[in-house]
Amino acid sequence: MCCLGPVLLVLVGLGSLGFGALLGRYHWWFIGVAMALLTYAWRSYVKETRRCRTEACEMVQGKTTKTVLILASAVVAAFVGLNLYTYAGHHRTDARPGPAPGLAQVIIPVEGMTCATCELTVASSLKRLPGVHVVKARVTDQMARVDYDPSKVTVEQMLAAINRTGYRARRPEEQR
Repeated sequence: MCCLGPVLLVLVGLGSLGFGALLGRYHWWFIGVAMALLTYAWRSYVKETRRCRTEACEMVQGKTTKTVLILASAVVAAFVGLNLYTYAGHHRTDARPGPAPGLAQVIIPVEGMTCATCELTVASSLKRLPGVHVVKARVTDQMARVDYDPSKVTVEQMLAAINRTGYRARRPEEQR
C-alpha cells in the first residue's frame, strides 16, 4: 500500500470528465495524501536498505520497490508541477482581439474548474462539437472562451457539452 497508494491516489485525482469534476475540488488533498504516503514509503525503503546493509542480507523485491517509488514520485511531481504551472498564470493573453472573420466568440463562465486537467476536460468537450474552432479554458478565470461558427453550433449546445462533463456552465452575459 505504501508503494502503490500514491500512484492510485494521483490516478484517482487525475480522473476524467464527470468523475474528474466530482473529485477535482479535492485534488490537492489527493496530492497531499500521495506525498505523505511517498514520504513514508521512501523512509521505510531507506530504513530497510540500511538494515539489510548492516545485517548483510538481501532486501526482498528491493529493485522493484525502488522502481515503483521512483515512478510514483515522478507522477506526483508531474501532477504537482502541472497544477502549479496552471496557477502561476501560464496563460498568455491572446494578441488577437476577437474571433477570425466569419466566426463568433463567446465567453462562458464555468464553475468547478480547479486544475489543468479541468481545463483540458472542458476544452475537449467543446472541441468535439461541429463548428467550434478555438477553445481557451482558464481555471484562473473560471471561464472558457470559444470561437465558433454560429451556423453550425449554438451556445446552448456548448453549455450542454460543458455540463455533461460535470462542470457547471452558466449562460454568458454578453457575446461578441
